[in-house]
This record gives sequence, C-alpha cells and structure tokens, in this order.
Amino acid sequence: MKNTRCTLDRLFDMFRTHGAKTLTMDDIAREFCISKKTLYQKYKNKEELLTEVLEHISNKAIEEVETVRKNHQCPIEIMFISGTRIDDATSQEKNAFVLQLIKYYPEVFHQHQKSISIKIEEILKQNFERGVELGYYRTDIPTDLFIKFLTTLLFSVDVSPLFEDIKDKKYISTGIKFFYLNAIVTEKGQQRLKELKTKYEELD
Repeated sequence: MKNTRCTLDRLFDMFRTHGAKTLTMDDIAREFCISKKTLYQKYKNKEELLTEVLEHISNKAIEEVETVRKNHQCPIEIMFISGTRIDDATSQEKNAFVLQLIKYYPEVFHQHQKSISIKIEEILKQNFERGVELGYYRTDIPTDLFIKFLTTLLFSVDVSPLFEDIKDKKYISTGIKFFYLNAIVTEKGQQRLKELKTKYEELD
C-alpha cells in the first residue's frame, strides 16, 4: 500500500463516509486488496493512519492557497479567493468522521488543528506584511494576536452551537473575513475592500 495522493484521497473519502471509528483497519485492507498485516507494517495503528490522511488533506488546501498567492498581487483579494480553501482546511463539519474523530481520537484531532493552524497563521502573517507594504493594512495593531483571533474563529465556528441556526456556510465565512479585514485595513484598504466586495457580490 503506497501513500500516494490518490490513495490518501481515497482514504479520506472512506473516513468521511463511514466515520473515523466506524471504518476499521479490516475495511481499509479489503478496499486496497492487501492483508491487515501489510497495512500494519505501514501504519502501526489507526491513529498514525488518520494523522497522515489529515496532514495530506491540509497540505492540499495549503498548496491551493499558495497558487492563489502566486497569481494575485492584492493581499485583500487573496483573502477573498483563498478563503474557501482555508475554510475547507479548518472546517469541522459535523459529520460522522469529525464527530468520531473528536470523541475517539482527540489527540489526533487536536494535533491536526495545531498543525494546520501554524501553517495558516504563517500565510496570514505574510499576507499582513504585504498589505502593510501596499498601505492597505494598519501598523498600529498587535498582528500576531489578531491573526490568532481569526484562526480561532475559523476553527470554532462550525462546532459552536451558536451558529447552528445559520445553514449558509459561505455567509458565515464571508462575515468572518469582513470582521477581520475591517479591523486591520487603513482608509486606503477600506476603499479597496469596498471595491472587492462589490466585485465578488456581482460574481455570485
């Protein structure tokens, strides 16, 4: 069993469909036509397998964000475009996979959150520095703290009971981005933000 991108994608689909606990190592061995002994030679336990699958999915999201950053110059616009992929990386949609992951494999779940949050915070820090260079972002705020505010919101909103009555995920995601951007933009940045808001509303 090779840990290729296709294999890891398939494993993620299986976990998402059946659940982190419900899907057994026997099920996985049968799916890939290998013995359970061969599977355990690759992964000493399911926790190790889950960790690799989650890391793979996170890295895919980060790669797509990096592509957006290469193709666009405006840091505010990058926040709009790459926001969807960041949402996917941080989203804890209440399906069987995530619920069982939290209940039965809390260490794997928390380590995953910590790992992806470090990557996202680095991206946001670079975005902020670029925004300051262009005069879009303020220089009189505690950058690291504001970035942690944002990542905390991104991670917590989908598991918080306070948002259960709002079914439109995009509506919540857009609100979070505007909440963050309105707190950090300069007057020049505010004007750019309004232009982009109009642009992307027209595209919806």
